[in-house]
Order: sequence, then structure tokens, then C-alpha cells
Amino acid sequence: MHLSQAAKKAEIIVDQVSMRFGKKGHEVTALQNVSFKIYRNEFVSLLGPSGCGKSTLLRLMADLLEPTEGQIMIQDEHPREVRLRRKFGIVFQNPTLFEWRTVKQNIELPLEVLGQKKSQYSALTEQLIEMVGLSSFKHYYPWQLSGGMQQRVAIARALSLDPPILLMDEPFSALDEFTKEKLQLELLEIKRKTNKTIVFVTHSIPEAVYLSDRIIVLSAHPGRVHSIVDNVREEGDPSHIRESERFHEMMKTVRNCFYEESGFLDGQTI
Repeated sequence: MHLSQAAKKAEIIVDQVSMRFGKKGHEVTALQNVSFKIYRNEFVSLLGPSGCGKSTLLRLMADLLEPTEGQIMIQDEHPREVRLRRKFGIVFQNPTLFEWRTVKQNIELPLEVLGQKKSQYSALTEQLIEMVGLSSFKHYYPWQLSGGMQQRVAIARALSLDPPILLMDEPFSALDEFTKEKLQLELLEIKRKTNKTIVFVTHSIPEAVYLSDRIIVLSAHPGRVHSIVDNVREEGDPSHIRESERFHEMMKTVRNCFYEESGFLDGQTI
């Protein structure tokens, strides 16, 4: 995004959030004084090494955990209110599909739970299936699909309620490089079509640079905001982004965040 920050609407505000696990005297600090803002329609990656609290932070946003200190606001509300109104979709590392339901039935599940009639969502389901490229597989069961196909189903299911925010926790990390790159390209196309606000957890620098408008780099033990990088990307066909000089320069910039003390922001709100 190239608008000034003053012109953008903050969709998610993380304010001085700390997270500790365990009993008093035996606590482990996963996150310490983490602050940042994510703006509407942005694609933001939370990037860092294993154990830096990326997934914990995403779970706090999703109201699956409650912070020990600080607060998170989503669309000016507590995450619980946003979750209850189903204003975000979540995609985990493992697709967690129901084996006894077909592709189409898995995608329809959230709509069924809401009690909507099939006639109300049948066309929407077909559109989602087409969007993730599974029209020929809509009557297949999860065990008949590859890992990449299963993850496409999970993404379509997360989009079924048309949430303005999509939270993604390392959704491609278990896939081979060829499948991963294909799904990354498809995710950019989904972002172009839907203009969702996307928060994406990854430990891969190339993945973060390829996908993101901004990259929030977290330091390890405990997780803190190390730096926040605006990702200036070239316009044009995203399938050629990885070949550009700018892509490799951005990877170098992000990689240097882990080594240059001068880039340390220590939870500074942007």
C-alpha cells in the first residue's frame, strides 16, 4: 500500500501486548511489549524464527488466547466481539477438514452452522470452489486430495462467510516448494479479487517478501517487534516477482533486520 498512514484505517491495533505461559515463578514469556498497527486491506506478514511467538500473536488476534498484558483491538472492538460476529476467517498449518465431507460440503459447513438454507449459499460455494481452482474436485473427499488441494479447501472455507479479515498461520509450510509457490501465487490472486485484510504468519523470508505489503519482523525469546519493513514491490505479473532485482534487494533488507541492531524498534507503535 502506498497511501500515507494518516489516510489509512487501522483495522488491527496491537498495543503493548505481553503473553506469559505457566504458573507464577515458573513462567515463560512468549511475547513482550508488542505493538503495531495493521491497516485495512493490507497484506501483512509476521516473520521470525521458530519460538518467537508468531502463532501465539495470531491466536491472540483470533481470540483463541487472552493476553497477559496489553490489549488488541480489531475494527475498534475486542477480538471476542469480532469472532462472535464472524468477521475473520482462520487458516491453520493443517487444513483440519472433515474426512466424511466432500470438498463442497467442507466449504459449506460454516454456512450450515449458521442455519442458512442451501439455496442461499449454493452459488457462493460454487464461486469459492472455482476461485481456488477445485471445480473438478468438488465431490472428492479430503483423503483423495493432495496436501495443496486440501489447503485450498481450507482457504475457501475460511472465505465462505466473506470476512473482511483473513488470519493465516503458516498455511503453506508443510508443502513442497512447487506446490507452495503455486498457492502463494493463487493467494495473491484471491487478495486481488477480494481485497481482504490478511495477516500471514511465516518463518520464510522469501515467502514474506513475495506476499506482503509490510513485514513485521519479530525477535526471539521473548518475541518483540524487531523491525517493520515496507515492502516495495514491482507492478505487473506476480509470477515474475521472484526474478526481479527488487525482490532480492528486499530479501536482503529483511534478512539484515536480524543482524543490525540499528533496526531494533522494541515494540514501537507505527
